[in-house]
Amino acid sequence: MLGEEAAHGTEFHVHYNKEVIEGNPFPFPFRSCNTAVLLMLEGRIKVQIDLQTYIVGPMDTMVLSSQSMIHILEIIEPVQNIGCVFTDEFAMTNMLNYEDIRLFRLTELNQTPILSLTEDQYSIIFDIMTKMYTLNLSQSEHNLYKKAKIFHYFNLLALEMMEMHRSGVNQANLKTNRKKEIIHEFLSLLSIHVRNNRNVKFYADKLFITAGHLSKLTKEVTGNTSREIIEEAVVMEARNLLMETSHSLAEIAEILHFSDQSFFGKFFKKKMKITPKSFRDKYK
Repeated sequence: MLGEEAAHGTEFHVHYNKEVIEGNPFPFPFRSCNTAVLLMLEGRIKVQIDLQTYIVGPMDTMVLSSQSMIHILEIIEPVQNIGCVFTDEFAMTNMLNYEDIRLFRLTELNQTPILSLTEDQYSIIFDIMTKMYTLNLSQSEHNLYKKAKIFHYFNLLALEMMEMHRSGVNQANLKTNRKKEIIHEFLSLLSIHVRNNRNVKFYADKLFITAGHLSKLTKEVTGNTSREIIEEAVVMEARNLLMETSHSLAEIAEILHFSDQSFFGKFFKKKMKITPKSFRDKYK
C-alpha cells in the first residue's frame, strides 16, 4: 500500500501515514487484492465498500477483505491512518486460531466492515499496530526474534479485533438480511466470473433467482442495477490489467471477452472518460 518494504516480503506489510493525506489518492473504484485492517487516526472519509457507503472518522477501524470492491468517494477532512495488509495465505499460515480468519474475511454476512472504537480499544489497537510497524522497519541484526514478534502481535491483533467486533455486533443486535446476503453472493460470483460473463441471467441462475429479481434487489440495496454493477466490475478488471500487466490492448480485450479492441476501447472510454491507452500511460 503506502510506504516501507514488508518484513515478510509481499505477504505482510504495515504502513503508517504520518503525513496527512488531503487529496484523494485513488479516485476511482478498485478491487482489493489482499486483506487490510486500517485504523483511522484523524480525518474523515466517505468510502464505498462492496457498494455500501460509509463515513469513516477518528478511532474507527476498517476491515477490508480480499476482493472487496472499494471506492474512496471523498476525503472530507485530511486523513492520517495506520494499518496492516496481508494475503490470505499469510493469515492461514500464521493465525493460531482458525476462527479469527473469519473476521478478516468478513464471511459472517451483514456485519459492517467499519467498527467505532472506545478510547481504550483505540489505544490497544494503535499500540499493536505501531509495534508491528517498528518491527517491520527494523533492519537491526540484533533483533533475532523479529518475525516471531510480528507473528505474535498479528495474532494479538486478531484476538482483540474479534473480541471488539463481536461485542459491537451483540450491542447492535443485528439480524440476518437475506437481501444483503444475495448481493454479497452476487459480488462474490462476479469477482470470479467477471472476465468471462457479463450476462445478468448467468449470475441470477447461480443464485437460483430470476434476472428480474436480482436486478430489483441490487437496485433496492445499492441504488444500481445489476447491469451497472457488472459493467463497473468489468471496468475495474480492465483498469487492473492496464496498470498491472504488460498485455496489449488487443489481448486485454480478448481476456475480457470483448469482440474486438475497438469495442473494448469504446466501452472503456464511455465509462472512464479516457481511452485505455491514455489511462495506462497516466497510471502505470
